[in-house]
Amino acid sequence: MSLESSAARTVAADDARAFVGRAARFAGMPEGDVVRFVEGLVEADLRGHWSHGVVRVPPYVRALAAGVVNPAPRFEVVREFGATALLDGDNGHGVVIGQVATDRAVELARKHGVGIVAVRNSNHTGMLATHVLRAARRDMIGYFTSNGPAIMAPHGGREPRMGNAPFAYAIPRRAGDPIVLDMASSQVARGRVRMHADRGEPIPDGWAIDERGVPTRDAAAAMRGSVVPMAGYKGYGIALVTEILASVLPGANLSVEMPRAFLEAGSSMLDSWGSGHLAMAINLEAFADPEEFKTEVDRLVTYMRETPLAEGADSILMPGEPEWFTRRRRIHDGIPLNAAVVGQLDGFAQEIGIDPI
Repeated sequence: MSLESSAARTVAADDARAFVGRAARFAGMPEGDVVRFVEGLVEADLRGHWSHGVVRVPPYVRALAAGVVNPAPRFEVVREFGATALLDGDNGHGVVIGQVATDRAVELARKHGVGIVAVRNSNHTGMLATHVLRAARRDMIGYFTSNGPAIMAPHGGREPRMGNAPFAYAIPRRAGDPIVLDMASSQVARGRVRMHADRGEPIPDGWAIDERGVPTRDAAAAMRGSVVPMAGYKGYGIALVTEILASVLPGANLSVEMPRAFLEAGSSMLDSWGSGHLAMAINLEAFADPEEFKTEVDRLVTYMRETPLAEGADSILMPGEPEWFTRRRRIHDGIPLNAAVVGQLDGFAQEIGIDPI
């Protein structure tokens, strides 16, 4: 297919999975890791987080194929102590390693009631919901955090020294989808600033600062500056603690020490970050009958939904609920990809000699 013919397209989930799998195998990824890699990227698109979906295939797979990121890592248990473990990710892909770490945390939680796994020597983990849902599906509460290159200044500063400190929880329910809180500690994702910069559009007030530390609506100036913590000093405090859990505890690189080339306009390949993660699983059986716990969560959800609505509001949603709505719709109707993304993916398929999406 020529790039000139690329146009917006709606892709069935299974076709997206097959494409991601072909690309991962091209890079030499083992079959077990291919399954995890596919899960992470396609689930992001199904849940509406396109920035972590199939659009990432070209930069991810180029890095894997070039050996910048290890396509076939041998995960090493560096240390074990009771309900905890420290893993070395062998410079593997974080989308894979995050799932491995969560599964290990679940194993520990089955034995000890809780499992905590720290990871060093890893890379970008993609959508964090991918990881925590692996715990929720096993009647456990999942928690996951990771660090990445510095894109955010500390409150009162003007130079990026921190990542946007993402973290996620997944909590199982009895009568509904798990509650999923998956968020960053910045006011807005830097990718949204980059999107406005690419389009030459201004950004809303409060998103970012320029190189002098002055609030700006100029997206290009914001790209040279920094996104800002959500809720000012409160978001900064959350981000700092999250950075400690994700990097200092496992002995990973600090955000400010990581390369930033992947974040710049025109980047075509993921860097090797040496990042860290922390995965936790809490076994419901250690505290209560799992069905009783999930029923009680549903009772809490009912109280939230029955709250009288504020003027102008039409409903009260649970964290992650919009993503569950989107997932069900896209499982049925397919994943919409805009023409620019289709063009990138078609071009990459030609580049490596695989069938297009």
